[in-house]
Amino acid sequence: MKASDSAHIGTVRRRLLWLLLPPLILLLMAGVLLDYRMGAVPVREAYDQALADAALAVSSYVRIEPGSGAIHAELPDEAMKVLRNGRHDDMFYAVFGTDGSYVSGDRDLPAATAAGTRNPDFMDATFHTREVRLATYRSSTAAGVVTVVVAETKLKRDHATTRLLTGVVLTDLLQLGAIMLLVFIGVAAGLRPLLRLRDEIETRSPRELRALDETAVPGEVRPLVRALNQLFATVREAALAQQQFLANAAHQLRTPLAGLQAQLDLLAREAPSPADKEKLLRLLDSCRRLAHTANQLLALARADPAANLPEQFQRIDLRRLIETCVTDQLDRALAKNIDLGVETVPTTIMGSAWLLRELLTNLTDNALKYTPADGRITLRCDNDAQRRAFLEIEDDGPGIPESERTNVLQRFYRMRASSGDGCGLGLAIVDEIARLHQAELILSSGENGIGTRIRVVFVMSASS
Repeated sequence: MKASDSAHIGTVRRRLLWLLLPPLILLLMAGVLLDYRMGAVPVREAYDQALADAALAVSSYVRIEPGSGAIHAELPDEAMKVLRNGRHDDMFYAVFGTDGSYVSGDRDLPAATAAGTRNPDFMDATFHTREVRLATYRSSTAAGVVTVVVAETKLKRDHATTRLLTGVVLTDLLQLGAIMLLVFIGVAAGLRPLLRLRDEIETRSPRELRALDETAVPGEVRPLVRALNQLFATVREAALAQQQFLANAAHQLRTPLAGLQAQLDLLAREAPSPADKEKLLRLLDSCRRLAHTANQLLALARADPAANLPEQFQRIDLRRLIETCVTDQLDRALAKNIDLGVETVPTTIMGSAWLLRELLTNLTDNALKYTPADGRITLRCDNDAQRRAFLEIEDDGPGIPESERTNVLQRFYRMRASSGDGCGLGLAIVDEIARLHQAELILSSGENGIGTRIRVVFVMSASS
């Protein structure tokens, strides 16, 4: 099949209909021809029989004079009225003697030239430029064979055959339409399990890897469903393996880095000279930044959709999550004399507890990092006007220009005017975790255009 054809036959339903339509049309044409022929023969025979009856009626008026053998055929006025005054067609007649000479009627009316096996004999002819049907009746008399010819124009015949053909075509077209409708309904009913399978796959999240129900599809499709289930199982195993690897890597990396920081801190305290202490403190600061960057890279990797499964989501209380985060960050806030407050109401969503903790930690860490001393940071959770749960943090720091709000979500991107010592991964991690939860991340200015407000809107909240 050509590519242009496949563009028009894109679905199984349409393909079946296109495959069935040509043979059905051929059957329609054959049926019309057969029905027309079978219907036209009785009509033609009925009109021929009426024409033969008229020829017999005319022959009944033929008279032969005794002795002379002269032939006379004069029709009475009543008979002429019946013969001549047709409602639709004109009729003509002629009588010829035993020697073929004209006796009465229409002189130039043609007749069958030779006697056939049938009597009366029928033929089509042209009389005065008009198409007529002739009935030639040969009547045997004592003087010989007298020929009677009756002719009739073909208007009634043509009208009857046209009506017959129209009726046959309309009937067969209605049958074809009914057949196509039944085929369409049958195909739709047969494809319903496939459509349900399609809808189930389309409505699934890209990370939903539970097996499809093989019993709900026809046997022809079960091998495909079985192959998909095997693929889902393979991807699920790979995701679990990746998640386990990242968890192990995070643990193995944090432990030596934490030990290294403790040793450097101890050496800095016991340094014999101020110069050595300054060097050790710089080394400790670099080690802390290294640990922070490593933790963020691991968090970014663990937030990847391939390493997380929606079945692992659970009911999360955002208010309790905020309170825990504020407790963990309170010392940093007090050190900078920052007012770290909360405005929360009971709000529950479905999600990953550790990922949401990571999201909130990165948001709070960024706010503490860029909010000046004596500033203010507020964490909130509530439901918006559309009753969608949201998590929000607002500070009165320098803010993020509108032109930079898309760029700051990129990995390792830092604004030129940034004064912090981050690595540009905090908001990238937040964005990755938000998308993993099918949430919307909104960056805007704070109250009165001062500072930054970051809101994470969860489209699907947990049912209460």
